[in-house]
Amino acid sequence: MTHTLHRRGKTEDLQEDFVLLIRISRGINQEGSEEKMQQIWEVISHYEKDLVNFGNHNPNWGDGELYDMEALKKASSRIIHVVFKDRDKLKACLKEIKERDFGISVVVSGLYEETKKICSEIGLAPHTVNNSLGIHGNVDRLPGEDVLEIHTMCGHAMVSSNLIQHMVNKIDEGGITCKGAAKKLTRMCDCGIFNTYRAEKLLSRMTSNKPS
Repeated sequence: MTHTLHRRGKTEDLQEDFVLLIRISRGINQEGSEEKMQQIWEVISHYEKDLVNFGNHNPNWGDGELYDMEALKKASSRIIHVVFKDRDKLKACLKEIKERDFGISVVVSGLYEETKKICSEIGLAPHTVNNSLGIHGNVDRLPGEDVLEIHTMCGHAMVSSNLIQHMVNKIDEGGITCKGAAKKLTRMCDCGIFNTYRAEKLLSRMTSNKPS
């Protein structure tokens, strides 16, 4: 089970949304894992320009960016989150992690057929596959699908539907760009799994403004 599993949207949008979750297990491989996790951050840093988000659930809440790659390479991380929009960059990163054989669990979230194909191309056989079954129960009070597509990119629901709608209104009023609004929404997700790139595109469809 993972909080990265419940993203929703059209297939063409989800083809630009892949999350890597890498974490240690208490009592199994936690001891001595700090250096390995730092080495994994070092591998991930090779793809920093290709990432749309990343983090370790311990953000900087001050001014500036939530996470700094150089700091993460030296940090004590129990969990690593990385978001790719390009499947070939994800594949290259996964291949490098596989070759280093760190012995730490790696979860890939994305379209099943695509992630399955990526694993096959680099000689990986998934240990487990989880499927999201969607939302059940009284769904009448849920926000619209366009808001849900952005909301579910934070698996802890920290990006509220009201804030998303507020940003849409601000964009329509000319108070902020789609890119600026997407960045503000990203700061609500302290794990670093929110896809800022995709959010900007979704916001542009919900408003009369184009990304800038």
